[in-house]
Amino acid sequence: MCETCTNAHIARGYRANEEVTLCAANYPVHRVAFPVRACTSYLDKNRQDLCQMEKMAWILAPRGPKRRAGFVHATDLMNEDGEIELKLDESE
Repeated sequence: MCETCTNAHIARGYRANEEVTLCAANYPVHRVAFPVRACTSYLDKNRQDLCQMEKMAWILAPRGPKRRAGFVHATDLMNEDGEIELKLDESE
């Protein structure tokens, strides 16, 4: 479980028995001497927290006063000219 935890620091040597796992979830940092099955301080490093998701989120703004901001269903595009505008930077 420590392999995918944000709080873990794992150092491996060349041999199978050369491995040190340190847990930084609590102070002071402590050594984990056994394989962990469950942990109450586990934070998956493969998933973003709310702050990280807000940083990568797109801001959708309407192009004109009659248009709504948001995603458009593919069937709705058939009625229009078929062009999609993607605004990546507010300076453009």
